[in-house]
Amino acid sequence: MQEQDSSTDTNTNFKKYITTSEIDRVFSVFQTFSKNTECIDFSSVNNDEKVLTMSSIGQLGRFGNQLFQYAFLSICAKQSGAKIECPAWIGQSLFGFQDAAITKCLPPAIEYKHNEANLFDVIPEFTPYIEKIAQSKSISVGVESLNSGIYNVDLWGFFQLHSKAFRPYQEYFRSLFQPVDDLKIPLNNGLNILRSKGKTIVGIHIRRGDYITEPRAGFTLIFPAKWYCQWLESIWDELEDPVLFLCSDDLDNVLPEFAKFSPVTIQNLAIKLPDFFKELDIDFYMDFFILSNCDVVCTSNSIFSFAACMLNERANMFVRPIWDFSIKFMIFDPWDSKPLLWLGDKQQRFFKNFAEILYTTYVTQGAWTMLKSIIVYIPASIIKGWGIRLYLGYKVQGFVGVLKSVLHTFGWKSAWQHLETNISGYADK
Repeated sequence: MQEQDSSTDTNTNFKKYITTSEIDRVFSVFQTFSKNTECIDFSSVNNDEKVLTMSSIGQLGRFGNQLFQYAFLSICAKQSGAKIECPAWIGQSLFGFQDAAITKCLPPAIEYKHNEANLFDVIPEFTPYIEKIAQSKSISVGVESLNSGIYNVDLWGFFQLHSKAFRPYQEYFRSLFQPVDDLKIPLNNGLNILRSKGKTIVGIHIRRGDYITEPRAGFTLIFPAKWYCQWLESIWDELEDPVLFLCSDDLDNVLPEFAKFSPVTIQNLAIKLPDFFKELDIDFYMDFFILSNCDVVCTSNSIFSFAACMLNERANMFVRPIWDFSIKFMIFDPWDSKPLLWLGDKQQRFFKNFAEILYTTYVTQGAWTMLKSIIVYIPASIIKGWGIRLYLGYKVQGFVGVLKSVLHTFGWKSAWQHLETNISGYADK
């Protein structure tokens, strides 16, 4: 396989991180995986050498997801003594990883969770598509591989495990995601400027973007800025010389609502990056780094800010929004919590029903956003979901696959069952 240009590819991956939703990125990961396998000599796989790959990293999920994916990959490889191979991704530039490019097309190892649905359950065509491209049956991989290790497979999944699963590897997890010196020095200079403004740095992350345009997803929980302000007011006077650090993917709109707290943003810290990092346009990582060094952190229901909390060794309080709007926020332990809070009490749900979408959008975002959800966002989300499934069904079995996807969508859940049973070869099914 030809050597990839790391700087070019990571820059490209980052642009997609900024501009595309999680669902849109599903298309890109299919295309990238298919293209990558075209460069691989399948006959070159040597089972005597321990190798662990993750061909989807940098494409399947945004930055926070990528940290969980790479941590799972790295810990499993360490436990089994395997060499890591993966495509170029933004972490190579930020953290100095020097893993080899993928040279082997290995059997897929697809994430499963006990009693929890994931992307591969919701899109049943996903697994046979991956298997067809890889020319190999898949196996299942779960949390137990963190202890036992695994090798000579290609890992597929988000690996957003309950953080207690990573707790035995806390020191190693944190060591993985330390910025390279050329980046750490200017970031620490910016952090020193922030600390000069007060003694208690309160960091707040507010996620908007695709959380607004994907209202069906069971994890898209958006709180209005006024709820964050009310929480701030409840603790502000108890803090010693507090300073608010605010970050958001919708900063221009949320910033004025925090005016009474005189918020500081990354633009106020005069961080002077080397030219290479300027080209990567890494404002998102500068926000992430500051969050990981605040004294108090209030997150969105987002992997991005949750991962920052896991790396934070300074804070004495971590707070997150919850689905109970009568309480709104709760204190949590980033090393003993679910990274995402899904709708549903004992059984999380991948999608909200129509009534839940209307209720949550109305209460948290108002009547206008609720109306837009009905007219624009929900239909667009359904069409995109259908598009992904029909595309994969066709790639797997042509028009027969398309028919199976249609039948499955309209309630015939066994439409893909035969194919899954005979092709997937799940270890635990």
